[in-house]
Amino acid sequence: MSARERMTLAAAMAALLAGTALLPLFEDRSWVWRAVGAVVTVALVGLVCRRLAVPALLQPALGVAALGYYLCEAFARGTMRLGLVPTGRTLHALSALVASGRVDIARYGPPVPAHLGLVLLASGGIGAVALLVDVLAVLLEKPAVAGLPLLALLAVPSAVLPGGLGWLPFSLGAAGWLGLLLVEGRDRVGRWGAPAGSAGLVRGQDSSLGRVGRRVGAAALGMAVIVPALLPGLDNRLLPGSGGAGGGSGGGGARSTTTYNPITSLGEELSLPQPRELLTYTTTDPQPDYLRLTTLDRFDGTSWLSSPLRADRQQDRVQDGIARAPGETSAHQDLSMRVSVRSLEVKWLPVPFGPTDVQVRGSWLWDAQSQTVFSTERDTKAIKPYTVTASRALPDRDALEAAGNTVDPAIGARYGQPIAVTPYVEGLTEAITRRAATSYDRAAAVQQFFRSAEQGFVYDLRASTAAPGADQLEAFLRGRHGFCEQYATAMAVMLRVAGVPSRVAVGFTPGVVVKGQKHSVTTSDAHAWPEAWFAGTGWVRFEPTPPQSTAVVPTYSIPQGAVPGPVAGGGSPVVPSPAPTGSARPLPEKLNDRSTGTPGAARTGPQGPSIVPLVLLAIVGLLAVPALLAAARRRRRWLTPAGSRPLTAWRQLQDDAADTGHRWRPSQSPRAAAARLAAERRFDGPVAAALGRLAVAAERARYAPSARAGSAEDDHGLRADAATLRNALLQGVSTSTRWRARLLPPSTLGWAAAALGAAVGGLLDRVDGAIAAVGRVVRRRPAGA
Repeated sequence: MSARERMTLAAAMAALLAGTALLPLFEDRSWVWRAVGAVVTVALVGLVCRRLAVPALLQPALGVAALGYYLCEAFARGTMRLGLVPTGRTLHALSALVASGRVDIARYGPPVPAHLGLVLLASGGIGAVALLVDVLAVLLEKPAVAGLPLLALLAVPSAVLPGGLGWLPFSLGAAGWLGLLLVEGRDRVGRWGAPAGSAGLVRGQDSSLGRVGRRVGAAALGMAVIVPALLPGLDNRLLPGSGGAGGGSGGGGARSTTTYNPITSLGEELSLPQPRELLTYTTTDPQPDYLRLTTLDRFDGTSWLSSPLRADRQQDRVQDGIARAPGETSAHQDLSMRVSVRSLEVKWLPVPFGPTDVQVRGSWLWDAQSQTVFSTERDTKAIKPYTVTASRALPDRDALEAAGNTVDPAIGARYGQPIAVTPYVEGLTEAITRRAATSYDRAAAVQQFFRSAEQGFVYDLRASTAAPGADQLEAFLRGRHGFCEQYATAMAVMLRVAGVPSRVAVGFTPGVVVKGQKHSVTTSDAHAWPEAWFAGTGWVRFEPTPPQSTAVVPTYSIPQGAVPGPVAGGGSPVVPSPAPTGSARPLPEKLNDRSTGTPGAARTGPQGPSIVPLVLLAIVGLLAVPALLAAARRRRRWLTPAGSRPLTAWRQLQDDAADTGHRWRPSQSPRAAAARLAAERRFDGPVAAALGRLAVAAERARYAPSARAGSAEDDHGLRADAATLRNALLQGVSTSTRWRARLLPPSTLGWAAAALGAAVGGLLDRVDGAIAAVGRVVRRRPAGA
């Protein structure tokens, strides 16, 4: 087999191993054989091309043609003439499957069902990666660069799986790439001729160069897997994924914090099996509205972004009062709120809509454009309870209708800029708002489109967590499965297309009453919603998210004759009933199927115990390991046969002296080494006598061993002398050296490191032997040949 043929097989194997990273994305394994067929097709075409010496420029084209033909046979054979010749119907069928797969990507979150469209995308993607790896590694002779397309296969699940990729798929993909490098390196070295000791190679033995290369590769792979697991700052993700809006997950008490990024998805936090309490508040408002963090006003084609916040440090301090936005003439409701942050770490202060005064410690500023309270110097991690006075607008349907299409030029310049969308989204928006005469009519029509049961939109936490871009927005509108961020994004974009100024707000729904008038807000209350601007009223909240317990649609936004889900009078949401005192409330169930579900309906009571004591206990346990290991080693040493116990006592003395800073000279006899130690540490009296007895006993056991086993009295004497010398050595050094000898004895650490190195070396020897055995089978070279 030629070098290029070996590289072809290695490239195919690398693609297959990296492709295993896609296994967690599917519910079952029925799709695997189609993907394997794509890689095998690419490999067979490559082998045939190299065996027939096809020109290098034609080989990629033949690979693409073969892969395309395989996909036609595997996914659209019924449309082919005689089952062999592709037709126009074949291309149409594949195109329909691709479109179906894209819709499924927007609709489902992993693990997804093995629908044909998704299997086609996976098989075609793995086959394309295999072809690209083959071209880079074999034709261009760049096997190191071939790791980039393999990394693409690893990056996809790493970005979308909630827990990251995991160590096993990463290990398999990395092993495939390392194998590719090793095969290429062996062939490259082989071009220089037979190495020294070629006779060993003839006998089936591997060269030391190849053996070292495999060991380095295996060690590097092991470090890549083990180090992230040991360092708490690293996780299993290769790329930043679709983590939730919060950085936390799970319980942890008040010492844990959750950092919300308004650009990222909220889905992971909403589906936590046990929501974490972020803040509590009391208010004079009998029906509290949403709490706002900040607003996003720019859509870059992929997600909503926030313009830079601007404020004057002297004139815009929230403690000095906040002026109401000019031009607002609608009715307002005055309220006050006392907020206590528990485990939230952001640069924005959670406040009700329309704050007029905020009494809070520190430098907190007001950005009038985005209506955000923010700080450039601190966050909410350790903030003291603060009080907010607000004047919340009470929008009226008739007033919003009467505003017509009037838009303030400054508002239109920042929030009314048109957004480029696909023809489908533009046409759908036009169809929804065709009969709407005013801005309010268009906003209400778009909201009604999302919340109407006839349209089939579903609140689904398992939907794709990617922020909708231009094409992804269309996929979401076709698939009709999503959660709050996707609905808010879609409605805000469609309002811009319809000519209505809009933006996306990020914050929390009101939470639940937990004790008296105290409200609790958890990670399950994290929310995003669109806001539209109307003359005379200002910014008004809408709610396109399908009915669920935490998000409700305000009454002013409901068209006449339609009541889509839970509503509240006066534009305020309905507050869920408080749980009875002392009663247990169920935890929200994480979605295990594609039912609509109502996650976030329930809330937890008291938080779980803090993990700090457990962390401290773990640290203490780790620090105690060397001392415990040393004690176990001393105990095990004395289990040796009686005749060798003098040497055991002498070795224990050597370790104890080394732990206290003494350096032994290997060339010295026990008697000379004892004399040097006695002079250095100034031993005299019983200590010097004990040292002399141990030295004499060690010399006799080493140079004149007796056939008679030592008596119990001799054994007791050796133990007593060893203990006397250990105590003397510890007493003769500084306190820091003494505690180091007890807690982190250098002799034990060195012994443990040597033992671990020997074990790793033995494991690498076995791995090396297995790889060499596989190599002999591939080369058809018998082991004894």
